[in-house]
Amino acid sequence: MQDDETVSRNESFTIEEMSKLVRNGRVRIPEFQRSFRWDASDVLSLFDSILRGYPFGSFLLWKQPAPAAELVIGALRVNAEERTEALWVVDGQQRITSLVNAIDPLAADADERFRILYSLTRRQVIGPRDVGSDIAIPLPDLFDFGRALGWLASHPDAKEYAPEVQRVTALLNRVEVSAAVIEQGDERVLRDVFDRINSRGKRLDAAEIFDALHSSGAADGESDLSLPAIASRIDHATDFGTLDRTAVVQALLVRRHPDITRDVHSEFNPNRAAEGAFPGESEAEAYERTEAALLRAVRFLQDQAGIPHFTFLPFRFQLLILVRFFGFFDSPSPRNLELISRWFWRSTVAAAPLGFTGSTRDVRTQAGFVHQNDESGSVQRLLNATEINSPLPSPDIQSFRTNHSAGKVVLAALWALRPVDPISREELSRGQIAQALDGDASPAGIALELFPQSSGKPSAARNAANRVISVQGRQDFLTGLVDASRTESLLLDDELVDLLQSDDRERFLLRRAEALETYLHEFVRDKTGAGFEFTPPLSDLDFDTDDELSAPRSA
Repeated sequence: MQDDETVSRNESFTIEEMSKLVRNGRVRIPEFQRSFRWDASDVLSLFDSILRGYPFGSFLLWKQPAPAAELVIGALRVNAEERTEALWVVDGQQRITSLVNAIDPLAADADERFRILYSLTRRQVIGPRDVGSDIAIPLPDLFDFGRALGWLASHPDAKEYAPEVQRVTALLNRVEVSAAVIEQGDERVLRDVFDRINSRGKRLDAAEIFDALHSSGAADGESDLSLPAIASRIDHATDFGTLDRTAVVQALLVRRHPDITRDVHSEFNPNRAAEGAFPGESEAEAYERTEAALLRAVRFLQDQAGIPHFTFLPFRFQLLILVRFFGFFDSPSPRNLELISRWFWRSTVAAAPLGFTGSTRDVRTQAGFVHQNDESGSVQRLLNATEINSPLPSPDIQSFRTNHSAGKVVLAALWALRPVDPISREELSRGQIAQALDGDASPAGIALELFPQSSGKPSAARNAANRVISVQGRQDFLTGLVDASRTESLLLDDELVDLLQSDDRERFLLRRAEALETYLHEFVRDKTGAGFEFTPPLSDLDFDTDDELSAPRSA
């Protein structure tokens, strides 16, 4: 076979044969493949189709060598040895994962999505919550003749259903799944095939398509260059939380060009090289440099802007602009770091009058202000884009919501006080925040309500004055306040603590609202640099005399 020749042949496998191939590590899922996305209803539907004799699709496999690796396929963990002819799944991951996990007793027990039973009463597959008074046999027991006999022996009330058990067991063991096996050494051919078949099943989103076409898996000790791997490493290094795949691919795109809506298929096509900021950059280089820029942007947000976790981020577009900035300038001057932090906060508190909504148009416009080889000019253009003709507003605290930008400003301001945990008497760390918010899309999990909201009608308790940052539950928090010190870090004083302990809701919320509004006004002025000039670093200014150098114009 010539090196550029693509050969495919058709094979068929029983479910048991496919299960053995997975268990012995011959079946592999490429790093660029999607994660398992099916839910319990999808798995149930697959087996319903199998038992009805309906077609349920074929697989596309790629024969290539594979290194030794620890594999995670659904709930199965496989220590796979090195293989010279592994079968990499190009299409059919969801079905293969479902097939081999649903017939495995340990996998089905570990993950409810794979927990399927066959109702002998109704003669159909059902979920564990639908059993009711049915006589139902777990699918792993039904699939294996020996286990099926054992199940019948331990369920004498199912004796009359023995013929049905035998029928379905035999049917499951006879079913064959077809597969086209590609033999081709060029991975780009595989990616092309993968992209062409992406109209089947649950369609991939743009970020998954991009990762499928351009990422590269770990090999020979190198880092895994895929979007999820980048997000995981950023989280591990910073406790910023795990960014979703879309955020990472948008970061990669915006670093190279302001338009993040462009077609991802031809991102690294030579014809597009002239359009981006990094002509000739390879896929691997783009992934590596994006990760470095993302890491710098996240650390800037945490250390300079005061955003501890991605759920505190008012607008995603701000992270993307910062990635572009830090993609061009890996060591900005201290003055420009100060000014870019002011841009961040001005674009947050003045978002409404400026018309910022976080749209792709906002990204394109703001990213267009950031020019390669023009650090200070980029900063100044961003700042000029946040000018308004009225004082910068403080966030409205009357109707606090953790998923609104105003609510996130409040939480960032409370975080800036360096809140102390009244139980441990120690300052809360970013790691504690990350642990408390693991898997959450908003910071609600650490925005503790001091007084529970009344149900059925609007309540003053919805005021931001009713919130503190805490990783403790309400009762533990209140108990810890009895002997707590440094309550000012929670924007509380002795009087407020007394009102809280005595359950005087009305007076507490009134007093704390006054304190919070005063503090937020000062916080916004400080973070946005209100009243100060935004002159660039002294090194960028052209002074005529040494006398002028002694009296700089910058604030």
